Amino acid sequence: MALITGGASGLGLEVARQMASEGARLVLVDWDGRSLELAAADLGARHVQGDVSQAATASAAVAEARDAFGRLDVLFNNAGIDPLRARSVMETEESDWDQVMDVNVKSAYLFSRAAIPLMRESGHVGAIVNTASIAGLKAAGDEAAYSVSKAAIVSLTQSLARDLARDNIRANCVCPGFMEKVMTDRRRELTAEEEAARYAYADAHVPLGRQGTYREVARCVLFLASDDASYVTGTALVVDGGILLA
Repeated sequence: MALITGGASGLGLEVARQMASEGARLVLVDWDGRSLELAAADLGARHVQGDVSQAATASAAVAEARDAFGRLDVLFNNAGIDPLRARSVMETEESDWDQVMDVNVKSAYLFSRAAIPLMRESGHVGAIVNTASIAGLKAAGDEAAYSVSKAAIVSLTQSLARDLARDNIRANCVCPGFMEKVMTDRRRELTAEEEAARYAYADAHVPLGRQGTYREVARCVLFLASDDASYVTGTALVVDGGILLA
């Protein structure tokens, strides 16, 4: 049984699809009510609409998992934003900084804190997987708040791994590079020309010569969530086509 934040689109939806195809029962969480309803209906999943940076949303999602399934095996903290207007430290408004930290970092803390007791009660091996980014390992230019938030996710992952190891709960994160689409909030802000330029840049600078697909990154998430990764905890799995090597 898996709980997925940011589960109505992008990487979260692809992970949900792959997990469902392998028989997992799901609770999806997202702020976009219409997309969430469509995704849940398509996958036969339970769903909770809400702001992931609010403790009440985390509590409601875990309560849904408890009431519907009586257990929680996997938590995928995937919700995230990267507003285009938040660039360097000097160019980032305090409100944008706070929002990025709330959605990208606080949400993972809140959902982990809410989920851990049910994982412990389940009496099975548990897995927490967080979506970080290569920006959390090597700061991206003009993305100060986003880079800091993803570095925090890498550190949070390590803290969870250390603190939960004796409970047989593993914690890992994936660090994607360029993916097939920009994040949903950026997609609304970029012009078609800017988006095309981004893809051209990726094709020119990624050693493998292309962007990664949601499917490829999702396979790595499923690996970290599965028994195949039973001796893997505290790791940041880079899925970037080699761009950190460039």
